[in-house]
Amino acid sequence: MDFLVLAPPVVTPAEPPSGAFVLAAGLAGHGAETGLLDLSLELFHHLLEQPDPPGINTTAQIDYLLHTAAGYTPERHRSAVGELHRKLSLFAEANPGWKLTLMDVTPPVRVHDPAGLAELLERGSPFTTLWTEVLDPVLERHRPRRVVVSLAYLSQLPATIDLVRYLRARGVDPLVGGSLPRSLASTGHGIETLGRVLPELDTSDGLGLVSNRPGGHLTDRLGWPALLSRKPYLSARPIVPLALSTGCFWRRCRFCPDRELELVKVPTRALDDLLASAPSQLVTRRPVVHLLDSAMPRAQLRRFLPLARQHGLGFYGFARPGTELTGGDLLRKAADSGCLMLQLGAESGSPDLLERYDKGFTPDEAEQVIRASADAGIRCYLYLLFGLPAETPDDREATRALVARNRDAIDFLNVSLFNLPRFCELSRRADEEGVEIGDFPDDRELIRLYWPFTVAGESPRKAARAFLKQRFDADPAVREARLRTPRWLRAAHLALTKLDGRRGP
Repeated sequence: MDFLVLAPPVVTPAEPPSGAFVLAAGLAGHGAETGLLDLSLELFHHLLEQPDPPGINTTAQIDYLLHTAAGYTPERHRSAVGELHRKLSLFAEANPGWKLTLMDVTPPVRVHDPAGLAELLERGSPFTTLWTEVLDPVLERHRPRRVVVSLAYLSQLPATIDLVRYLRARGVDPLVGGSLPRSLASTGHGIETLGRVLPELDTSDGLGLVSNRPGGHLTDRLGWPALLSRKPYLSARPIVPLALSTGCFWRRCRFCPDRELELVKVPTRALDDLLASAPSQLVTRRPVVHLLDSAMPRAQLRRFLPLARQHGLGFYGFARPGTELTGGDLLRKAADSGCLMLQLGAESGSPDLLERYDKGFTPDEAEQVIRASADAGIRCYLYLLFGLPAETPDDREATRALVARNRDAIDFLNVSLFNLPRFCELSRRADEEGVEIGDFPDDRELIRLYWPFTVAGESPRKAARAFLKQRFDADPAVREARLRTPRWLRAAHLALTKLDGRRGP
């Protein structure tokens, strides 16, 4: 095997890790024999397959998540995932100080401290059995020419540090890449700190592994990699992570750290090649594509729809709720082509805030998209953002009112508090905005993606948190959508939830 791509714990077990899968697909598309081993999926199955303690039936819950073809119901889904978490609590019992969920792992030291994590793991690791029982046989069977470790999320950092240490001890010289080191290098702080613990870091897209020609991108060619885990992802339909583009088409939001990144469109031919090369046993289970774009460009979405129909796909992804979606019949065609859900980044119901931060759409336009999506039978997963520096009590109330007015069209809510990226237009012009940037007083070097900040000596995040607790969540319309939205295994499972007025999953 030319390349073995490893995805360390912890990422959600509902679908292949997006960064690792796209990397492996790009390497395969350029002609390299490539395998992907999802060690996070293997860890979850290893733990969940242990004998059940009294009162827990893990088999029944996994069966529900794997085989509910008619669509999950929010109540039953919440119950199933709750029982799985009761089972996963055994991880903490076996590894004091650690905590594991279906989306994260918390070590007994700060996860932003790579050196502290390395010191902790040298004294003992909760992942050693996973490496010896799962990874070693794969290394021996496939003898890869190169091992690549994909580090996308902070939740993967503890296991990544331990995995690289283990590989080195076996005489394997791995390469470590992924969106976390790329983000630290381009818009964050601490890539040098991380590099002292993981000197194998590579912040490219991986094209240099298979091509010496200048120009081009890894996603110019895509092929199906060998998925080496024999364990099933916890989803009633297989999820395929795929990007129509990388970077941002809109490039206008004043607090977007990626605004300066190049927009790269994935060729339709590459998408078709990947889907055409999918294994038949996956195709028969009606796969659902998770579109990874930061906001799907209209033209790219239109080009994707015939492929979705041709390959019998469902799909969902993140969309900017502007008039480009309501013009013509795009939403209706998307629904007819398999669109199950849109993650709509409305962010605020305040026209002043949206204009101030140059979002490029108004609350009225966002409402039109919300309602048009519901009319087409597409689930709406609405993203809201509170705690912006200029946010006022009236702005927060306007957002609550937007949700209340559209309670019948909003299916799920993702409510977030604003983080100020270390490098973006807003942080560069903080003084003009009245933003007071703090720092992280500490005697250790940490990795950071965001600044702590205040406005007039007060924390907008703190004010927003109080509003959410006292006003927002007390609204019956908000509470309905909040209760429908599971805390765990979100986007993929929300797209497969059975709801009145929405197309079947």
